[in-house]
Amino acid sequence: MTRVGIAGAGWAGSVHAAALSLTTGAHLVQVLSRTAAGADRIAGPSQVPGGTYAEISSKLNAIVVASPAEHHSETALEGIGRGLAVLIEKPLALNLAECDEIIAAAEAAGVVCGLAENLLFAPAVKVGLAHRRTLGPLTRLSVRFRSDAPSWGHFLEPLPGGGVLHDLGAHPIALILAFAGSEPTSVTASVLHRRPDLADDEVALSVTFASGLVADIEVSWRAADIEWDLELAADDGVVRLEWFPNVTVECDGIDRTPALTRSDLDDPRLESFGYLAQTQGFVDVLAGRGGRVCPLGFGRLVQEITTAAYDSAEHDGRAVALPYQGPRDENPPAA
Repeated sequence: MTRVGIAGAGWAGSVHAAALSLTTGAHLVQVLSRTAAGADRIAGPSQVPGGTYAEISSKLNAIVVASPAEHHSETALEGIGRGLAVLIEKPLALNLAECDEIIAAAEAAGVVCGLAENLLFAPAVKVGLAHRRTLGPLTRLSVRFRSDAPSWGHFLEPLPGGGVLHDLGAHPIALILAFAGSEPTSVTASVLHRRPDLADDEVALSVTFASGLVADIEVSWRAADIEWDLELAADDGVVRLEWFPNVTVECDGIDRTPALTRSDLDDPRLESFGYLAQTQGFVDVLAGRGGRVCPLGFGRLVQEITTAAYDSAEHDGRAVALPYQGPRDENPPAA
């Protein structure tokens, strides 16, 4: 049995706790937060001990880092230093230097570490990717993730590491990387920042790939209605994915949405958004039962594109080449 702790007692932590409760071979044994009282929001209902980030239990085999991004590096490095397997919520860290430190530590320790990018484990995304592999070169790839600003937890405080692009934007960047089938070569972006802390709340970016494809992303915390969708086209077919109001996937205009296998879930998004498959994959890897995790290097590439996009926006939308050659230790700007 894999004994798992969760660092982070906000919305993300609660989702991971719910997924762990439904995962074969895993048992939640501790919840950590900035304060012990904060940890009790999940620890109490889950009937497990709580504590602060500095109080990782010696009983753990693994830890899920679901705290705000500014705590990812310190918590992940502490877990790795203790020999724990670590699953880190997106974004991987605040900046590229922190990403590199986490990756180097995991490689040196020889422990299993992965990025928690749940949408890559979603059943509908799996169907879409399978159809995309039957198609020729893409002529169009666009993703929109538009919603209202989060109104809970650390989102109500000044954000030290960028806004909507650094947070919500990690999802669409991960999706275009998965669907493009080619290496990204440059980024252009424009950014608006209308939050009181001047963190960005609306971003448009384009990622050019070695194949010549230019993928477009819109990400916003200014939308009245939730619009999360992906569209791609080739000369021989199309794929469309939507996440709201329900997760659906169309391939060449035909509904290919997979049926969910769990009818006992209070929130079907635990399955349809990939949380269950992600957690089970992580635990299965640890138990030697196969499984899969999203590599830390993939999370670093997402961070690299985010960093390049902020650089582009700061310089009037100029194209910024990848691999990114700018400073590695700068946090995403708050203005």
